[in-house]
Amino acid sequence: MSPRNLQDVPLATWQWRDTLIRLFLITIIFIWGFLLEGCGEQPNYSPELQYLMSFGSFIVAIILGALAQATLAHMFAYIQGYFLLKSHGIPLHAIMSGEQTPVRILSACLVIFKHKKNVIQDKNPKYRKLYQIFLYASTLIVYFASVGVGGYAASKLGSPYVHYSSPIKWVQVPTIPSEELRVSLNNAFLPENFFAGITLIQYDSLVRWIQKTNDNSKEVAFLPVTYNNIKDTINNDNFKDGSLKWKIETKFDNVNMQYLTAQCNADPNPPCNTDQLKRGSTIDTIVSKENKTITWDICDLLNETGSVRLVCSITLKGGAFPSISIVAPENLPREEQLVEILLQKNEMRDLNELRDEMFSTMENVFARPEFDNNKDLITNNVLTQLLGHWDCNAGNVTCAQELGTTAAIQFFGARLETANILYPLDNLINVNEWIEKSTSTGSLTVMHKVCMGGSNPILMIGLMIFIPSVMTIIELLPLLFSNNKAWWLVSDIGFKHIALLRSTAKSNITLPECTNRPNEITNSQTVVRFNVKPKDDYFGLEEV
Repeated sequence: MSPRNLQDVPLATWQWRDTLIRLFLITIIFIWGFLLEGCGEQPNYSPELQYLMSFGSFIVAIILGALAQATLAHMFAYIQGYFLLKSHGIPLHAIMSGEQTPVRILSACLVIFKHKKNVIQDKNPKYRKLYQIFLYASTLIVYFASVGVGGYAASKLGSPYVHYSSPIKWVQVPTIPSEELRVSLNNAFLPENFFAGITLIQYDSLVRWIQKTNDNSKEVAFLPVTYNNIKDTINNDNFKDGSLKWKIETKFDNVNMQYLTAQCNADPNPPCNTDQLKRGSTIDTIVSKENKTITWDICDLLNETGSVRLVCSITLKGGAFPSISIVAPENLPREEQLVEILLQKNEMRDLNELRDEMFSTMENVFARPEFDNNKDLITNNVLTQLLGHWDCNAGNVTCAQELGTTAAIQFFGARLETANILYPLDNLINVNEWIEKSTSTGSLTVMHKVCMGGSNPILMIGLMIFIPSVMTIIELLPLLFSNNKAWWLVSDIGFKHIALLRSTAKSNITLPECTNRPNEITNSQTVVRFNVKPKDDYFGLEEV
């Protein structure tokens, strides 16, 4: 076998090509960051812009994956080539050819770990073995760091572009009964059309609670009425036309969330006095503050279904939650936050004082002689819908219980919300001063409805390309120093199988088969290395 000279090693043109391709991909991602920044500043947008931003994000995600894989492949090529040039070499079955993957590198580490070196000149084979495993593991750490950091940055880029964020103050209506709250609870029962403004509040509150029970939900998680200075914040920032071009999100910190449910028992044979309650008359409503129940006697009002008595008990709970987000113009927390409340409902405290005060108020109101002829809007509408949606057959207790439960939740929830809205009006509270004195804080975030990028797209793009950029620079360094072709050789012989075969094609080395003598038991393995002898500048494959 004739020796080969390092100067005769062909230039590894694939290294220039692959590295420059990666630089080109990194440049594309970098430019994409500036496009995100520019898009987010534009208040106007078209459907074409929306499609472009969605497609661009998809392309960038593919490029990010390709960069991570390329970083792994070339970094491992240098490390593997380094060990092939060193005297201790690599076990034959641990040499990687073809496309490098994390699983294949882990399997190579396992081979190295199990291999027993038999090299006389190696004074500390254990150290050499651990050193190889450490460098192999380093490639995986860099790879997973690149994927992890890039994935984190990509997830942030997937959120809407943040135009600005401002702190706000807010305040919740008290849930502990007081004289002021008691006034609002009483006024929530004012007869329909007594005051047009109060009737409108009752109507809006009932509509919202009907929407909350549209999915036949028997457990409703909700945010009590809050007041904040969002309008002042928007006006101070000269922010206009937000509902059309921007997405406005309000975040409240450390709020009291509540949970309401009801349970109704149905009696298909109530003690009705048919002489007094005739078909078409009103439903008899009874409230017991002692038992905390609402009772509706429906006597001979249900066509072909007879009569029924519904006795419904109310459960009202509350608990503190660290943060709640609401997107305008909705007045409900995010769905995942409502789900969180329902998951923690058993851990929430019972709001017995507020519930008892409501039942006490209802008992007093329903005891008034004029109540039967002058019901409030909520009572009239809840009972009308209860009868209008009644499709239960006579004696079907389960069906009656379900309809009664929905009606009880709407009745109690809408009443509670109406009282909360009336609280500052009834007590002549200056809402702005009330909010300014509050110690509760939150934030108002204005986001673009189309453009993505999060709060700082340039920063996220920088995180995304940081590790691939550093590795690409490291790959370029040996290529830029043309006098040190040993580093070119290191990368060349450690890369894919084509480069490995090209580097060994003229070596004319055939690894001999290892045969055992009769009755000899051995556990021999072959270690391969490219041996460089400094005296004659010789390199080539050599069996150990």
